[in-house]
Amino acid sequence: SFAEIAPHYDALRPLSAGDRARLETMLREAALQPGDLVVEVGCGTGRLTLPLSAMTPALVTGVDAEVRMLDVARGKDAAGRVDWVRGSAYRLPLAEGTAALVMMVMVVHLLRQRVRAFREARRILRPGGQLSLWTFTPRHVEEFYLNPYFPSIAVIDRPRFPSTAMLSAELRRAGFDEPRVQLIDEPRQLEIADVVDRVRGRYISTLAMLAPLEYRLGLQQLEEMLARDRSIRLTQRSEWAIITARK
Repeated sequence: SFAEIAPHYDALRPLSAGDRARLETMLREAALQPGDLVVEVGCGTGRLTLPLSAMTPALVTGVDAEVRMLDVARGKDAAGRVDWVRGSAYRLPLAEGTAALVMMVMVVHLLRQRVRAFREARRILRPGGQLSLWTFTPRHVEEFYLNPYFPSIAVIDRPRFPSTAMLSAELRRAGFDEPRVQLIDEPRQLEIADVVDRVRGRYISTLAMLAPLEYRLGLQQLEEMLARDRSIRLTQRSEWAIITARK
């Protein structure tokens, strides 16, 4: 669960240059001014929220349902730059029409009722405000670098990461204007030691959803590779979608 991995989450998922570039893309499109409000729904430990707060003159609020993730976030925010609030994507603790930008970064796959969450985001947006989704594409799911070791990852994630066409249709159903889609391809080389550490920490939620035997056998394969040759690198090719829609 997110409560269990909260203390180690940042170490398992360090901020990359690509992460910063995607944040900058979202902010640039929103054209924020001092005093505007940015809300990150599903902010977790503030891994992206804190860097975001340093990139914009706007006020930033981070919302998450998990208390322990928020505790970690507050512990890192000594300057108090972000307002950390417990809340659900389906019932955000913010007034109607107050936000200039609502962000959902790697949250879509966790939502059981996406349209309901999109409608709630729209409620807190001011007229002309922007909702930005940042998620993986179906192609990413099919080509994920851990699939050879854990075949069920793709089976589990196919319904959790819908096509950009489906997400766009759901945003329109929630009342947004025609969404804009941007695809970003990011190839990376990962050292086998880092891969093993991440898998041991179940750094993606899908790993916690695997059958215990499949998880153990896949991890064993990776650990054997590490023991055999620490110089091994795996190629991770991520395909991200940033979907932007206005109220």
